[in-house]
Formats: sequence, C-alpha cells, structure tokens
Amino acid sequence: MAGRLGIVPAAGLGSRLSPYRAPKELIQVGYRAVDGRMLPKAAVEHVLTAMRGGGVRSAFLVLSPAKWEVFRYLGSGSQLDMELAYLCQETMLGMPHALDLAAPFMTDRTVCMGMPDTILAPEDCFARLFDFHEATGAELSLGVFPTATAQALAPVVIEPGSHRVLAVVDKPAKPPVANTWGIAVWSPVFTELMRAYVADRLRAGRGELLLSDVFVAAMTAGLRVRALSFDEGEYHDIGTPEGVMRTRARLETGAELTPQPT
Repeated sequence: MAGRLGIVPAAGLGSRLSPYRAPKELIQVGYRAVDGRMLPKAAVEHVLTAMRGGGVRSAFLVLSPAKWEVFRYLGSGSQLDMELAYLCQETMLGMPHALDLAAPFMTDRTVCMGMPDTILAPEDCFARLFDFHEATGAELSLGVFPTATAQALAPVVIEPGSHRVLAVVDKPAKPPVANTWGIAVWSPVFTELMRAYVADRLRAGRGELLLSDVFVAAMTAGLRVRALSFDEGEYHDIGTPEGVMRTRARLETGAELTPQPT
C-alpha cells in the first residue's frame, strides 16, 4: 500500500469571524522556532506540523477561489518538510464534497484529515491515531477530544469498554457526551464509501453535505468505525473571535512561549 496522505479542507467562508475578511487559516496563533528565532505560527500550520509528526510527507489543501493567500503563504510546503498540493472547491457543497475532490489521489492510501482552524493537543495526536488505526484494523478511526462546547460541534458516543463508535451527532441541542471528533484516519474502503455517498447526494440535489453523516453511513454499512479518546487532550476552535482570544491566551503566555516544532 502507498504511503500516508493528509488532507485539509480549507475552503470555508469563515462567516463566524465576520466582518474579518482575511483567511482564518492564516491567523497567527502561537509561535514556532526557525533558525533560533521565534516566528508567528499561522493556524493552518498547526494541523500540518501535527500531520508531519505522524509520518505524513504529502498533503492536499482544498481551497476556494477566495483563499489563494493560503497557497501563497504555504507554497510548496518545503518549510514544513512536506510536499503540498492544492485543490479548488468552487461551490460550497460541504466538507464531504471537499474531501471527495482529492479522492482520485487517495487510491490505496491511508488518509488523515484535520481542520485548519483547530489547534489540538497532544501534538502527537496524528501519530497515535495512525498507530491505533493499524492496531485495531479499523476502516475509519476518529480522534476524540474533550470540549465544553459539544453542542456546537460533533460529539462521539463510544461503546463502554471498547473503542467502537455507536453514534456521531452533529451540533446536538443536548449533547450525549462532552467531547467532539477532531481528526480522522481512514483506509481505502472508507474512501470508496465516501465517493459513493457524495455522488448519490449530488445526484439527488442535496444541499451542503455533513461529514458526520458520512461517518454514520459508514457505521450503517458495517465498516469498522473506531475512536481513540484523548481524555487529557485539548480542542481549540479559532473560528470565532472568542476562540481566537482563548487559544492565544492558552498558547502565548508564560511557559507556552517555548518553541514549537516546525
């Protein structure tokens, strides 16, 4: 099987930050050490460096036509010791559609995905999720993190005593658990299911698609869907002004100003 591939869907409008007009992916959150100097670290760099720590050398970023500042900033990815390529989502049809744009390049690849506007701990979360995915023989593995705002995210119900996922609920009014999935790793079987799901929904004229619904479809189809819970982990969403301020306060004060790996 070919090597690991990363994908970062970054075509969203960033409407929660309105009237801020620059790409949220380039908001500075924390710092990184370069040649002995501390330089600002863009939000999107956090997910990419975490993927790189999981052995991912190649990754796609899915951008909208309005997001080419992200391409100009990241370029080839050489500064992150990665090879980056870019895909364009011209119509906002949801995250499954954005991921599906990379499907022709996912053949026989183990794929990981993360969001460009979330900063997660531990930093080795992708490395640990890859190991978990291989050890359990799952077709889809979710990295799950504690959160106090599960009603705005997608909490995951995990079978007690095992890692089997029982439910993934998108933005529930009353969250069943105080967590959310934050990253994912999957095998070619899930890639094929996602491709079929997206094609079917687009033919039916469905609007914007939800990735949580694809996860549920995988469970319904009998795929092995498992979750690794990072019980002591952290999930920071910088998609709102309040989230930016909270995350900066967490990463940019006192001991948190230590250099982060590039």
